Amino acid sequence: MLTAGAHHEETAEDEAAHRPMMWLLLVTLVVLQFGYPVTYEGTGWTLAYLLTYVGIVVFSVRRANTDRRRYWPLLVASAGLVVGTTWYAFQQQDDTAEAAMLASMGVLQLALVVTLARSLVSPPRGARTIDLLLVAVCTYLLLGGVFGVVSGLMELGSPGSFADPNAGALTWQGLLYGSYVTLATLGFGDIVPVSPWARSLWSFEAVLGTLFVAVVIARLVGVAGFAPRDTRDDGA
Repeated sequence: MLTAGAHHEETAEDEAAHRPMMWLLLVTLVVLQFGYPVTYEGTGWTLAYLLTYVGIVVFSVRRANTDRRRYWPLLVASAGLVVGTTWYAFQQQDDTAEAAMLASMGVLQLALVVTLARSLVSPPRGARTIDLLLVAVCTYLLLGGVFGVVSGLMELGSPGSFADPNAGALTWQGLLYGSYVTLATLGFGDIVPVSPWARSLWSFEAVLGTLFVAVVIARLVGVAGFAPRDTRDDGA
């Protein structure tokens, strides 16, 4: 059992043990980040969508228990998410409840980005490529979620920061979509940043998304696949 000050250095075996939880996180993120249109179908579907966050909470708690350095940030962020989403579930027309829900989502996703980024920067010795790729893809999806949340909070605090001529008033769902379009540098042009800070935010997101793909993903795919950990000893 780890004490509060103990340092647990992850190994390749630890990463392999975490693999099922990484798959859970990936599936949960795909559903959450791209399944948000169901929230337009009514309160019941919105509740079902919010319940999907249980997957992220479970992952966060399990991840926190492996290293005390991550314990309190992830635990507090998970508790905040439960409170924020529950409040919003019963007060979906309340701007304050919406802001609380978005803020709690953003804090937990940012905490997970920091946690997973450590595994990318300093992967355990002997870690397999599949584990590193899972971490990289999840981190990328979380980044889009973080920027989507910040965009939603910016629009709530200063209406008109973003504009969509085809949809009128923008919702957090629309800005989540816009965030991923920006992160992937697709540039559809249907949702555009209007205020200076909104333009700065999405410019930074586009640069960060490009660098992430070019540096992190390319490095993992181009280098890790040829590492000794992924090759068989055919001469044995």
